[in-house]
Parts: sequence; structure tokens; C-alpha cells
Amino acid sequence: MSGNWMVEEFFHKTFSMGFKIKEYLHSEQSKFQKIDVVETDSVGKLLLLDGKTMVSDKDEFVYHEVVSHIPYMVSRNCKKVLIIGGGDGGVVREFVKHPDIERIDLVEIDERVIEVSKIYFPDCTSGLSDKRVRVLPEDGFAFIKRAKAEYDIIVVDSTDPVDFASGLFTDEFYADVYNALTEDGIMMNQTENPFLDEFGIKNIYNNMRKVFPIVSSFNAPMLIYPGVYWTFGFSSKKYRATDLNPAKMGHMHSLQRSLKWYNMDWHKGTFAISNFHKQMIGQE
Repeated sequence: MSGNWMVEEFFHKTFSMGFKIKEYLHSEQSKFQKIDVVETDSVGKLLLLDGKTMVSDKDEFVYHEVVSHIPYMVSRNCKKVLIIGGGDGGVVREFVKHPDIERIDLVEIDERVIEVSKIYFPDCTSGLSDKRVRVLPEDGFAFIKRAKAEYDIIVVDSTDPVDFASGLFTDEFYADVYNALTEDGIMMNQTENPFLDEFGIKNIYNNMRKVFPIVSSFNAPMLIYPGVYWTFGFSSKKYRATDLNPAKMGHMHSLQRSLKWYNMDWHKGTFAISNFHKQMIGQE
């Protein structure tokens, strides 16, 4: 951050996006990373981890709704959900909207992200007080190795594949996720921008395909992420991404009226991806 602008460099420092800052609200160095919160003119409050954009008031609902409601609507018997990362609480907030879910475990290695988010992003963290939610300040790598056939949905809400988050994109980690899922379980994850392919998107999807029999991709706009065009992965043991559960449609028909991005029509169409998208992820 320099002057009155926050600028994030990306794609081997050849591309950048910036946000004009109105006020610096918070800054600290936790045990794991630098945590900043700024008030901007364009996207409201903005959470930064090690200088990278994570969450803003303006667009957080897109990310949080798609990674939560897509797997929920495909799952047949969703009782237990695991979220790795996601200390801002937005994914939890979306899952607690489904009364049939019995337990939601949030495994976040950095407790300070959670505490800072409670202060500056209270809407995101509003679901953390739900009695079904367990907040576990642990290393996601160690946690996932202990879990066996336990979760119906696992959301990997990670930062870019650098530093301690890089292991969240390997076939070894995906194999641990696979083992932690029930027999028809689903994994969701963010898979970067294919136009600014700094981290090898095709390798990420190849690692997912090594483990899961069904792997699909879709995109949704994330205003604060570099290049705005953002992709997400859907990996499943049994059901395709567009196999919506008929038994849940009545519930979702009512719920989606209150959502800002997700609806079932969008869900059905979003997995029809472009030739460019297919090429970048290595899809036949």
C-alpha cells in the first residue's frame, strides 16, 4: 500500500489492480500473516492478507454463495460440512441457511483472521454463533488427514497457491479430502484466473482429476480479485455438478429470493464453459 491507494501486483508482477483508500482501519502481523483492513471508495471495507485482497463489502456474496449453495443443492444427504480456511466466516454464513445440515466445522489456522473479521465484517461472521458451528483453530493439512468418510461437503476456501497455502492444491491434499468425504461427497475450491495463469491452473485441475472421478469448473466475477474473471472447481465422487437434488428444490426456491447471486437457473447454466476455459483447465 502506498499513499492513498492499495495496489495488488499479480501475474509475476506484470499486472496490478488498485483501490483508493479512504481510511486505514486495522493492521497487525499475526503468527502467520499480515492482516490489514481498509475502507475504500469503491468496494467498502476490504480485508487484505499479506497484501492480497480477500474479502470486500461489495462482492463477498458472490464467492460465498457459489461455493456453498452449489454443492448443497447437488448433495443428497448433507449432514456434515467442513470448511478449510475461510476465517472471514462468509461460507459458514451461507451453510447455516440450510436447516438440514447438522454440523459445520470451520478449520482456520489463523484465529486472528476470525477475530478481525468479527469486528469489521460482522455480516460475514454472523453465522459463527450458530450452535451447529464448530470453530477449530488448527492446521487444515493435519486435520484433514485425521478425518475419514466424515463430511458430505468440504470447501477449501484458500488463498493463492503460495507459502503455507500452496499445499492445498496438490494431489496429495486432494486425496486426503477424498478420504475425508462420505461415499457421495463433494469438494469445492477456488482455482484462480485463467487469463493471468500465474500458478498453473491446468496442473491444479489435473491434480483434482487424479483423485476425483467427476471434476467440473465454472466461473463467477470477483470484483476485487486480479482480472475479475474467477474460476472455481467442483469435484465429486458420484454426482455431476448439474445433478440438482429434486428434494431440495422447494427449500431453495424460497431461499434463493433472499440471495444476491445464486439461483438454480444460474447453477444449471454456469457449468457450460467457453472453449478458452476448457483449454486452460485441460478439459477434453
